[in-house]
Amino acid sequence: MYKKLFIISGLVIMMLFTTITVPIVAESNETKILGRTHIRAIGSFAICEEDKVLFGHIFIGLIGLKPVFNLDIEYDEDSIRWIVLAGFGVGEDVQVYRYINCVVIE
Repeated sequence: MYKKLFIISGLVIMMLFTTITVPIVAESNETKILGRTHIRAIGSFAICEEDKVLFGHIFIGLIGLKPVFNLDIEYDEDSIRWIVLAGFGVGEDVQVYRYINCVVIE
């Protein structure tokens, strides 16, 4: 009985460690070589038409493969390669979006 429990817990631990460490190494290599970062997040985002700047607050999301919580972002139009905003809402004179998926150049 204890032998089966020991083997199963060992397999679970091995699965956890292999799934956690492999993506972190792959993302650090990708960021250094390509110089761009993929952002997927939930929060509140808006585009300022006068300054041509994307700004917002990430409640929960991923920058690359690193999880982030409660982070303010601001990118100008020259650093954004492509962007998809979803979850349309109307704020104070600007359109506010709830979901972002974009690639930025650092």
